[in-house]
Amino acid sequence: MKKFLLLYLLMLFLPSIAKADNVILMIGDGMGINHLRCAHQTKPVYILSLPVKGMIHTHSANADVTDSAASATAYSCGRKTNNGYLGKLPNKENCLTIAEEAVKQGIAVGIYSTDYATGATPSAFYAHTINRRNNEEIERYKQEASKNMDIVVPVSQISKEVSERLKNLSEKAAQKSFFALFEGAKIDTNSHAGKFDEMKEELYDFDLAVMNAVDFVYKNPDTTLIVLADHETGGLTDTCQFTTEKHTSSDVSVYAYGKHAKLFAGEQDNTEIYKKMHSILFQQ
Repeated sequence: MKKFLLLYLLMLFLPSIAKADNVILMIGDGMGINHLRCAHQTKPVYILSLPVKGMIHTHSANADVTDSAASATAYSCGRKTNNGYLGKLPNKENCLTIAEEAVKQGIAVGIYSTDYATGATPSAFYAHTINRRNNEEIERYKQEASKNMDIVVPVSQISKEVSERLKNLSEKAAQKSFFALFEGAKIDTNSHAGKFDEMKEELYDFDLAVMNAVDFVYKNPDTTLIVLADHETGGLTDTCQFTTEKHTSSDVSVYAYGKHAKLFAGEQDNTEIYKKMHSILFQQ
C-alpha cells in the first residue's frame, strides 16, 4: 500500500519538476527584410524557410528610428527606452533583464556576439547605463555578470559557436532550462559602411548559425528559436542598393521554430518579444 501511495505522489508532482523550456534568441544586427532577400538572390538563405514569420515595430521611446541600445533593451526588458540607454528606462531606473531574472531563478544563461567587447546589443542583457559609450562602466557590468552567465563577446564567427555553446548550456541546465543569445553584429557594421558584399558574407555566416540552432531544436523539442533583427540599417532597397549610412524606421522580420514558435507570428512591437520569451522561459 505504501508503495502505491509513493508512486501516486510521484506521478502527481512530476509536472512541477519537469524540465522547463529553453529559449534561443538570435539577432542579426541591422538585418532588414531586404538584406535577407538580396542575399537570397546570390545564395539560398535558410532563415527565409523557417515555418513561422512575423513583423516587428522598432521605434524607441524617444525616436521613430531606434538605435541598437534601445532596441536590445526592449528585447531584454520588455520596455521602451531612449536611444543610447542600456538596461535602463527613460526615467533612468534600472530594468531587470530576462538574463538577470533567469540567473535569479537558477536558469543557465549564455550570451555570444561578434560585436566589440562592450557592444550595445549583448550589453543590454547585463549592463545598466544611460550612455552606451560608457565602455568602462559596461565592462564592469560584464565582468560581474560573467560570474553567473557564460558571456563571450566578441567571437570571430557566430556559426562556429552555436552547436558547442548550446550543448554546454544544455548540460549545465540539467533539469532546468537555459536562455541563449547569439548576435551577428557585423551585418550592421557593413551596412553602415555600404559594403554590400561584406554584408552578405556576414549574413551567410549568421544564416549558418541559425541552421545549427535549428538542428539543436530538432533534437531538443522543449526549445524555441527566435530569429530577428534589432532594426534595419542602410535603407536597403528592393534593387539591393543602400540609400543611407544610418538606421531606418522600417519594420523588421521575425522568424521562429520549435515548441512555441507560433507565438511570434503576425505584427508585434519589439517589447512583445520579451513578454513572449518570458512566458516560455518562466512559464508565466
